[in-house]
Amino acid sequence: MPNYGDPIYWDERYAKNESNSMFDWLEDFSSLKKLLTEYVKPTDKILMVGCGNANFSEDMYDAGYHHIYNIDISSVCITQM
Repeated sequence: MPNYGDPIYWDERYAKNESNSMFDWLEDFSSLKKLLTEYVKPTDKILMVGCGNANFSEDMYDAGYHHIYNIDISSVCITQM
């Protein structure tokens, strides 16, 4: 079983992603938009913990949420982003 808590696992995984394809694990912004707009204001500061390489933050930005801070355990992923 992969060690999801190990930065080395994620660095290697993102380094192998030659096409730099984006990936949403469970939900994307469009599927959560109604819920998010009910509880999160566009002026709120948003911390995306474990942002990965998903389009989620970009889609939120396009929807007017401009105070988004992305962090991830993988420096390779952040560099690719």
